[in-house]
Amino acid sequence: MTFGNKKVYGLILSHNCEKLIDETIKRIPNDLFDEVIVSDDGSTDNSVLKYKKLGYKVFETSIAGYGSNVKNGLKSAFSLNADYVVEIHGDGAQFDPSATYHAIELINNDVDLILGSRFIEKGKALGLGMPLPRFLANRLLSIFDRLILRKNLSEFHTGFRIYNKNIMNIYDDSFSNYHIASFQIIAATIARGLSVDEVPVECDYRKEHTSHSYAGASLYAILHFGVLFQFILYKYFKLSYGVFKK
Repeated sequence: MTFGNKKVYGLILSHNCEKLIDETIKRIPNDLFDEVIVSDDGSTDNSVLKYKKLGYKVFETSIAGYGSNVKNGLKSAFSLNADYVVEIHGDGAQFDPSATYHAIELINNDVDLILGSRFIEKGKALGLGMPLPRFLANRLLSIFDRLILRKNLSEFHTGFRIYNKNIMNIYDDSFSNYHIASFQIIAATIARGLSVDEVPVECDYRKEHTSHSYAGASLYAILHFGVLFQFILYKYFKLSYGVFKK
């Protein structure tokens, strides 16, 4: 076995992605996963029905939002005794889940949170079609993140993550139900002294996907600075705030 006795699950996050299901499952490296499950946060199309017909276990939550979907999916996967969970977006797997191959060594070394970075290989993200405004915003935010979080990662704002079961010791209902949860979990993991590392990931911008809107991305950026402020209060002033707890 690639991961010895570790159970590694794939987690598809589903929300009204019925038309993209075939593209999503085509890109999944099933040979690496003990099982692939689906978390759905209130799809109004036939996503849930189609996944069930294809034989997937679907865990539904009535609370809409990316963060809610991740929480529901992780709780479901770890309740099935997974040791690691690989996040797979149901929008045609825009972030290529085959990046899991790059994470084999990190998983075997029990890293708590593994991020997929589009910037490890210089120039590749733009070459694959990443819009310049998103590229510049991501790179700028990551400069602040490296300075404040004191973690030398090339990217902090990625849609590809691999979670160790230890993450559930800190990932509770105080985390947002929306997109900012993706940064909260990184900052909280670092604040609590858990291990974080990264692997290269490719992102497909040319096919149909459900990318975050620019308005949504702008709100995310503002909230992201709020998380950094809370991190400072916790790390340097020993104050519990938001997702940062003693």
